[in-house]
Amino acid sequence: MTKRPQTEDARRTGGERTRRRLIEAAQKLIAERGESAIRLRDLTKVAGTNLAAVHYHFGSLGTLLAAAASEAVERIIEAQVAALESLPPDATLHEIAAAYFRPMVDALSGPSSKGRPYVRVLARVTSDPPEGLEDWAETVTGRAHHALVARLRPVLPGVPDDDLLFRVKCVGGILVVLSTAALEPDLQGRSPEAVERKLVPVIAGALASC
Repeated sequence: MTKRPQTEDARRTGGERTRRRLIEAAQKLIAERGESAIRLRDLTKVAGTNLAAVHYHFGSLGTLLAAAASEAVERIIEAQVAALESLPPDATLHEIAAAYFRPMVDALSGPSSKGRPYVRVLARVTSDPPEGLEDWAETVTGRAHHALVARLRPVLPGVPDDDLLFRVKCVGGILVVLSTAALEPDLQGRSPEAVERKLVPVIAGALASC
């Protein structure tokens, strides 16, 4: 009788590990292929599990992919909002731009960053939201956009909010380019500081539009 709680804990821990492997495998494949190209057997092979595990933990492939995509996007968005909120009131344009893109810089930097799929998933979801996640994608990315606009008002006081939001959305397109295989080699292997030195002046210039 005394061993039963330990057995249940071990089973629960094993289940959590399997669920985590499925989420991470789904994020990897979404980043590489997009949702429509993912097949259940391919995903279970990457995760090192079986079809029954997908149905047990998520019910369907679609539910798993939605959970994986939403987690990846929300991690980046929450980090962006937190970084902006942590800035002092007198933050400069370059400091604001750096704070906004630092979560993506951290994800893209290094030879084998675990966060890299998050950026690619974010780029895919924002440019072409999966069916059923269109409104959610607009709402969650809007949080980061409006947080950035709020920080930009003091440093770009002559620019109307509509124009600021337009610039923020345009700058978001840089994210899509950064996540492509064509540009990633320019960032891989560099330290976050080196990537920021390369990237932030471009972002700040686009936001200032001058």
